[in-house]
Amino acid sequence: MKLPDVIADPELDASVTEEGTSAEFTTTFANPDEAVFETGTDDDVDIEVVKNDEGEQSVVLTNSKGDLVGGIAIEEAHTADGNQVSPELSIEGSRVIQTFKDKQNNVDEPITVKAYASTVWYKRGWVTKKSGKKYIVNVDPTKLGRKQIAWNTHKTHVKHAKKVLGAANTKKYWNYNIEQQFVCHVVGAWFPSGVYNMESWQPSLAWGKIANPVDRCNRSKK
Repeated sequence: MKLPDVIADPELDASVTEEGTSAEFTTTFANPDEAVFETGTDDDVDIEVVKNDEGEQSVVLTNSKGDLVGGIAIEEAHTADGNQVSPELSIEGSRVIQTFKDKQNNVDEPITVKAYASTVWYKRGWVTKKSGKKYIVNVDPTKLGRKQIAWNTHKTHVKHAKKVLGAANTKKYWNYNIEQQFVCHVVGAWFPSGVYNMESWQPSLAWGKIANPVDRCNRSKK
């Protein structure tokens, strides 16, 4: 998925966001049967429809090594009179096919779709040194990164976060404890609108034991 292709399309009301890594765009399909997004991907890119824990569909693109290439999410879709409709997504080759339903019936009138796409889930990653040997690993999720969070995407999130942090930081600071806190943020969706902070001094616990309203992925609040 190449963002310049999205921005250059004259039929899209599009804007680049999040430091040039993402785009938000709105388009109207006069014929819902032709509601297609062409990703323009390379041959080795796998395109998959995934669901988050709320059952919302979106599209994830990965390469042959399992690295994130990008993703697309539908923010909302409506008819000309403002009725909200639900998109069902499917893949045909490099194309994302959208089928719109109003309750249980397919919609046959023009549909306006607001969507966003990104080539990254995390804009940046860094390590904050604290007293002694303590440190915090930080990753800043994009809008798409916060949207595509679920158990079925957590391995790709881990791989992508390490890439954003860089090899040196990953080797020195990433460990089981940090990863479990990170997966807690990704799967448990705690603090979905902010930076994910993983603290080295926290007890080393599996993510499921800290994914709750009290711990919120970091057990000690000191």
